[in-house]
Amino acid sequence: MSIEPSDLNLPEKFKEFRQNQLQVAMKAMSSKHYAFLLDSPTGTGKSIIAATVQRLLAKNVVYLCTTKQLQDQLINDFPYARILKGRSNYPCAKYLSMWPEVTAEMCNDGKETECGYKDNCAYKKAKLAAIMAPIAILNMSYFLTEINYGKTFSGSEYVIIDEFDATEDQLMGFIACDISAYTLKALQLEQPKYKTKFESWIDWANDTIKLIEPQIDSMEKDMVSPWYQPDAKTNRHLIQLKRFDSKLNFLVRNVSDRWVFYPTEQSWSFKPIWIAPYAESQLWRHMKKVLGMSATILEPRQAAKNIGLEDYEYLALPSPFPKENRPIEYIPCGNIIEKELMVALPLLAKKVDEIIRANPHDKILCHTVSYKIRDYLVAHVNTDRFITHQQRDKAEKLEEYKRSNRPLVMLSPSMDRGVDLPYDQCRVVIICKLPYPNLGDPQISKRLYSSKDGRFWYAYQTIKTVIQMAGRGVRAKDDYAKTYLLDGQFKRLYDEHPNMFPEWFKEAIIW
Repeated sequence: MSIEPSDLNLPEKFKEFRQNQLQVAMKAMSSKHYAFLLDSPTGTGKSIIAATVQRLLAKNVVYLCTTKQLQDQLINDFPYARILKGRSNYPCAKYLSMWPEVTAEMCNDGKETECGYKDNCAYKKAKLAAIMAPIAILNMSYFLTEINYGKTFSGSEYVIIDEFDATEDQLMGFIACDISAYTLKALQLEQPKYKTKFESWIDWANDTIKLIEPQIDSMEKDMVSPWYQPDAKTNRHLIQLKRFDSKLNFLVRNVSDRWVFYPTEQSWSFKPIWIAPYAESQLWRHMKKVLGMSATILEPRQAAKNIGLEDYEYLALPSPFPKENRPIEYIPCGNIIEKELMVALPLLAKKVDEIIRANPHDKILCHTVSYKIRDYLVAHVNTDRFITHQQRDKAEKLEEYKRSNRPLVMLSPSMDRGVDLPYDQCRVVIICKLPYPNLGDPQISKRLYSSKDGRFWYAYQTIKTVIQMAGRGVRAKDDYAKTYLLDGQFKRLYDEHPNMFPEWFKEAIIW
């Protein structure tokens, strides 16, 4: 007897399982390995596969997203799930009139028993609901903070990681130590004398820890006094001190020649070259089983190595979309690299102009990869259809593009992920330049030149992003969009790493 979604009490909108969905869910659920990695192209139904795994397991699971937008999208599909976001997204019950300046983040850090408003705390209610729900939808950033400091979700039975190939970047963002002049001023701390010297900061960090930890102890002792009158400003300062202390302690324990230093006038950052040595302690030990899903895992050995994952099973699904609906045409306009830009950019602008003119009624997403190329196209392509953005107004401009009835052309250096443009919202995708990681970044340079598989990693990152870029426009079986690849470097990348491209992508390429 076949199983239908209704048999598993899944939402009514899911009338039947599409090809392979139930079988894949059963395979993931029964895997004997610590992690089950699923390459799941757009249209294969990652969310229904994950929800089916939860029903088959008959236990509560944690579902991790990379963005709040994806959290909201999931709750629409699975109303029995519950979303939990960071404390700063909830008002403080005691200071409701001061929202959003005062948030639940400024709570007295674990001493809620001193607060007469705890029964009305929006954050505590949301947290309890998420703990009790079949599916707790969290973003990765909050989850990392919670399992390492709050501990509530540490030890989770089963964790589903969406956009699994972004785990390395999420971990890097959590572990990297970023210090700004603004933060130091807010915490009333002096900067080190030699701010551009790596060693100077480590000595400074040790001295600063000795300075602020007694402050933290004193403030916490004051807070348990029956005479203490809590206020949001004091609580906020204590939270900031404790977070900064944790950051500095991690830095002095771990920093070595395997880290890189980014000094500027107003900010100073420290990052490990590779995140893998820290992944077990910061992530994997906090969960018992993992389902990792993405459209671009592509190379499981490299993906797992990047994040220190050893025990895994891997399955790659084909695209359910006909190749005729997602053609990828390679039209080289020279090598779009820095030393050849003077020659290549006029050719690129001419081709972009031709594509725009050939599609007068269609919306177009043009991946420029850099603001430099974006600005050149704005100056040298004669059209009134362009719309673009800065980092600060990206979301607003994207919504304007989607809502408009005009055949706009979105020029963007940063819409390779998390952007869904189905049907008439996008009929053409242009990839101006291969999105190679920036060699001007010392971390990337050291990865490429200081490890035996650096070149393989470099290609892997690029290919992942190309596939993500091409996938923004075709979101359903009956959808259609054409992608143009204009960078002459693509053929060489393909020839050097043909096995890294999935078959469903290769079959759509028109040479």
